[in-house]
Amino acid sequence: MPPQKAPAQKEPTIPPDRALRALTQQLEALQKLRNRNYQEAHAEETEWQHLTQSIIEAAFGDPSSALSRFYMARAAGRHNLMGVNQRQRQINFESRIEEQGALLGSLVSTLRLQLPEEEVKGVYEPGEDYAFYRDLSLLIQTATEDILMVDAYLDEQVFNLYVSKVSDTATVRILSNKVGANVETVARMYARSRRLELRSSADVHDRAVFLDKRGWVIGQSIKDAARKKPTYLVELNEPLLTVSRDVYNRIWGVATVVI
Repeated sequence: MPPQKAPAQKEPTIPPDRALRALTQQLEALQKLRNRNYQEAHAEETEWQHLTQSIIEAAFGDPSSALSRFYMARAAGRHNLMGVNQRQRQINFESRIEEQGALLGSLVSTLRLQLPEEEVKGVYEPGEDYAFYRDLSLLIQTATEDILMVDAYLDEQVFNLYVSKVSDTATVRILSNKVGANVETVARMYARSRRLELRSSADVHDRAVFLDKRGWVIGQSIKDAARKKPTYLVELNEPLLTVSRDVYNRIWGVATVVI
């Protein structure tokens, strides 16, 4: 018999930017399966797995290490040829959700490395408030884990303009000097369906935003940035990034909890 040929390599068929959007959406959809009963979620989980596998194949090719890691994540848990009980099936379901979520998070980060750096203007003249909004909102949309927004003077527009664009996978923390009634009201409505914490401290005087492992300082309060006065949005590099983040995390730790 002639030797069998190995299956042909399937090359990626979608560009990194489309793959990034698709896998980010799948990562958000996965969160809706958390804390569910495995039997009730079976149909949704199966549909999610089929679509996610197709996206990974299209993004990374087949075979690929990304696809192999997805198969492993999909099989997470303890298994036995004789079968497992209901409790173990639920534990396996929860393990799959965790492993698949961790994998998609790493694939999203990998795809981001393949994209060109976001073009951020950095310095904004009076009247360039839209350019500032555009750049900051684009940056905020890249976060998948944690966002810390520091601004001494906030208003409720921060939710419509920025917080509403945060990925479902990210926890939002907002630290301000004084929290007005309107800000608190809108924050409480937002926190009903998303992970958000709001705290206040008299030690907050500056403006900064930390997105996952990156951070920026802002020249003016976000609500007024570049409206009537010039401002800036400058990325922090090490060691200043770690020092600044640690300072604000210490303030956060002793700040007054609003939500």
